[in-house]
Amino acid sequence: MNNISANGRIALRAVQNDPPAEKLTRCKKIIAPLENNPPNETSDRILEDLRRTLRTVQKAEDASSEEVAQAGDLLLRVKALGVRREKFRTANNGNEGTEEVPIEELESTNRRIATPDPSKYERPVAPTPKREPDGYQPGFIEGGIDAAIERVISKAYTPEMPIKQHEAFLQTALGSSRTLDALAADQIYLSIAYNWKHRWNQKLAPMVKKLQTSVLSYANPRGVQIHEPDCLSFVESIDFLS
Repeated sequence: MNNISANGRIALRAVQNDPPAEKLTRCKKIIAPLENNPPNETSDRILEDLRRTLRTVQKAEDASSEEVAQAGDLLLRVKALGVRREKFRTANNGNEGTEEVPIEELESTNRRIATPDPSKYERPVAPTPKREPDGYQPGFIEGGIDAAIERVISKAYTPEMPIKQHEAFLQTALGSSRTLDALAADQIYLSIAYNWKHRWNQKLAPMVKKLQTSVLSYANPRGVQIHEPDCLSFVESIDFLS
């Protein structure tokens, strides 16, 4: 359907409950372009909507005599538009040239409100890489972490020892059955984490804390990989590393 008739019908729908003066003004604005354009720009439905609106003005109790007279004049112009359209239809063998569309469909197609597609605003979820096991071996340290702490205490090591003693300190903690290397450093660190998780509950003894920092001072300059313990949550891991 052409835009003049389609938009005109929607405009008339909007003034159904307005005062007579507003209805007359709206009808004049619709009739004028219909008169100035070819007959195929006029639909039967827009003519019927105009007649209905103008008749409500004639019947309105609050309409003045002048407004009633204006409604009558506009009805004559609408009638002339209908005659002109009928002649056009006859000349074109009944082809009206305009598709008749219900007003509800017109309003829906003229709306500019669009419902957004929620999927367009979803953030892509990056796949979580599969985490490799940390490789913790509970029996790696001779006698476990408790025995390691007892060994360093019996050798009179203290948390205030200088860095130059760290390697000897770690070897003492491992015992005679293990040699200090990258694997040993990793297992000491993991053993501290697992025992801290299950037994010490964030209350590390000073010597245990020193054992932990000694592992790092040994591993960092050598580029030794120290695994993050699987047993710790994100928050616990932060506390453990602090």
